[in-house]
Amino acid sequence: MKNYILRDLDSGKNISRILKDEGLNFENEVVEQKIIESNYYISKQLNVSLATKLFYLEKIRWIEGKPCSIEKVYVPLEEVKGMESMDFNDVSFYSILKKEKQIHTLHTDEEILLVEANEKECEVLNLKAGDEILLTKGKTKKENGKIFEYFELSSIPDLYRFRSVSKL
Repeated sequence: MKNYILRDLDSGKNISRILKDEGLNFENEVVEQKIIESNYYISKQLNVSLATKLFYLEKIRWIEGKPCSIEKVYVPLEEVKGMESMDFNDVSFYSILKKEKQIHTLHTDEEILLVEANEKECEVLNLKAGDEILLTKGKTKKENGKIFEYFELSSIPDLYRFRSVSKL
């Protein structure tokens, strides 16, 4: 594996597709998959009422045999009804959405932060207490502009390099 994965912020390509295109071996291991009720913070992010039923998916992404990131996805259950019991191990959540629900996302707003890893992130990503992670969190909107999901992606700090190309 080269030293980093390039995420072209203008392409909209999901991480699984980037890894496949790079020829990297990777696995997605589902840690939790369940129906939850939205708390205040998640309700605000998704613009839904408090205690709205959500589909919650948490996965660990392994690249070349190394745990590299933890992904948490929150989606209003009404958007993915019937998918809550599907097997999301080693598949792209977004490719299944496209196939099963004909959902094509259009726009993602992301915030990229460097923060201290919590205890669980240290344990899963083989970091030491006090180490930093790259926390990417954001919202994805559907073609109609409605917020579809809120996500948080905790990864080892040197996993990604980001690029945005402006045409002048």
